[in-house]
Amino acid sequence: MTKIAVITGATSGIGEAFAHELAANHDELWLCGRNQAKLSEVALSLEKQFGVKTLVKLGDLAKATDIKALANDIKAASVTTLINNAGYSQDGKFHAQSLQKHTAIMRVHMDATVALCHAALPNMIAKGYGQIINVASVASWTASPSSPMYAPTKTFVRSMSETLAASYSSQGVQIQALCPGFTITDFHEKLGLNPAEFYKHHGLMKSWSAQYVAQQSLADLAKGRVVSVPGWNYKLIVMVLRYLPMWALQRIFKDAKARYGQQH
Repeated sequence: MTKIAVITGATSGIGEAFAHELAANHDELWLCGRNQAKLSEVALSLEKQFGVKTLVKLGDLAKATDIKALANDIKAASVTTLINNAGYSQDGKFHAQSLQKHTAIMRVHMDATVALCHAALPNMIAKGYGQIINVASVASWTASPSSPMYAPTKTFVRSMSETLAASYSSQGVQIQALCPGFTITDFHEKLGLNPAEFYKHHGLMKSWSAQYVAQQSLADLAKGRVVSVPGWNYKLIVMVLRYLPMWALQRIFKDAKARYGQQH
């Protein structure tokens, strides 16, 4: 069986880390993203290091047409592994951001995840084998006032993954919601944060490397864990969040200030 892995958001961070982890045991990798130069650089590195065949798939998952095009390609190619990793955050008050911005992040986090899972599942079920990892977040158990669409959309990704896992695990398809905490990538740098100051290397808010997150996710998948929370600290935080009453969560996040910039 030809093993094909599709990774969205493969230009850097967790997506790139997954590409390196999957290259050793897949015949073909599809690296999906918007940055042609960066994707080509990652592809060349993987081909030299692992001898794996790579395909660069350019597209913007904030666009319905690009989601549809990638979904059609996945359906036609009989993909065996799907990593729905593409995602981002946008700071600002909900009312001050345009509806188009809210719609865009919903497309990337929700619409694309739904469409690509829907495209991949029929062939996986027919083969009795397949793996889908949808990247959610520890934030899926919280509120995110400073990035108003991040936690809600990631909550959807986690809940959907849990639902699909319950539906298809008996048919040989493994589905996981990966819920990382702070991970050392360019994610927060894109928000204008200083990586040297933002990422902690010790304590409860310790940040983990993208490689560690990808490795832990795959190790949990092999153990049949539907929800993967890499890092002892984030496991502890999630354990607490799961049992906090709603009034306590609301008090914690009430009037939370944005991470950076002037808010209106």
